[in-house]
Amino acid sequence: MIGHPPVRWQGIEGMESTLNADDELAYLRAFEQTAVTKPQIVADNVLTGIFLTDARYRTALTALLLQEAVEAGRRLALVCIALAGRTQPPARSLARPLPSLEEWQAFAEAVGGFEDPKQILDWLHVDQSALQSADEMLAFGGLTKLNAAVRVLEGGPPEVSVERDEAGTAILVLHSYAMDGGRAEARLPLVDDQIIALGDMAGDFVAWTRDFLGAYLDARAGR
Repeated sequence: MIGHPPVRWQGIEGMESTLNADDELAYLRAFEQTAVTKPQIVADNVLTGIFLTDARYRTALTALLLQEAVEAGRRLALVCIALAGRTQPPARSLARPLPSLEEWQAFAEAVGGFEDPKQILDWLHVDQSALQSADEMLAFGGLTKLNAAVRVLEGGPPEVSVERDEAGTAILVLHSYAMDGGRAEARLPLVDDQIIALGDMAGDFVAWTRDFLGAYLDARAGR
């Protein structure tokens, strides 16, 4: 039996290595089950206790939820960029840092330019098995609304504080020095429906990412 040809790729440590097709698929399945799902696991656990814990911890937990939702979104972008480009093996494309703000914005604008979920499938070179996720991503209503949060969180955990608006509503305020050197800010009302929406967002992003990557993996496996 003729073996799969080896794939040359640049490892995470910068060392050139050889990865055959079977190892590449194993890497991608492990990536799907760990790196992709991690934000949802954290978000689900935070949501389980955030409304039961001491109120003074809600600010930190909500900030953590936002971080996980943004990470899930950037991993969605990472996988979509890898599947859409195919200029190198997807395993190599995924073994890199999360997309920058500029890459995120380009991804969000690309998705916003589609009118039919089938266009997303064609863009990603995956089959109809991921149609529901493509439809849901298109109906999400604009990934660009996360631009400010991505900018704040691009370089790591931000400064977190709470302010009150004119109506007395608590507002979560995140500050950081962005990668471009400027001061970045994101704001989010500390109200129950917004907090729950963050957890739902993380779950949706993870589900779509797994669906798109799963469609690619199933096609590679001949299913």
